[in-house]
Amino acid sequence: MSSTELRYPRQTLWADYLRAVAGVLLCGAPLLLLEVNRWLAGFLGVGFLLFALFLIRTALRHRTRYVLGPDTLCVDGPVGMLVEWARLDRLKLSYFSTKRDRSDGWMHLSIGSAGGRLVKVDSSLDGFHDIVERAARAAEAGGVALSDTTRANLRSMGLSVAGQEELA
Repeated sequence: MSSTELRYPRQTLWADYLRAVAGVLLCGAPLLLLEVNRWLAGFLGVGFLLFALFLIRTALRHRTRYVLGPDTLCVDGPVGMLVEWARLDRLKLSYFSTKRDRSDGWMHLSIGSAGGRLVKVDSSLDGFHDIVERAARAAEAGGVALSDTTRANLRSMGLSVAGQEELA
């Protein structure tokens, strides 16, 4: 198995940049150009801060690449991290629905290996399924305990982990 370089799609990143800049401008412009009461200034200030943080997060995603290899997942960017598959000790797969009937949404994966920081990626990352599949195999090999929610989300992706079947 060779290494594969993965990134968030440019289209997704540019849409996030557009949303972040629009939010920063819509919340920041009134604070700079108008006299607003302190309550409204507080709300606008909080909004400005949240959109500014979203802009920073988007820029970090833009500059980060993920290298999926046979033995590791390497996060190469401003915040570099490494997950060693043989030492995987944490795996959590969450689903966040955007509709009441749960027909649309996104998944979020958190993984970590002994002594390392948690790596978090979401399903908009190109190659997300490959990372989840590799993490599930590593969890199976290492006997990592998985929550009921993680097991259900793995099943929804067509993956299962031996020894982690749901008890009937």
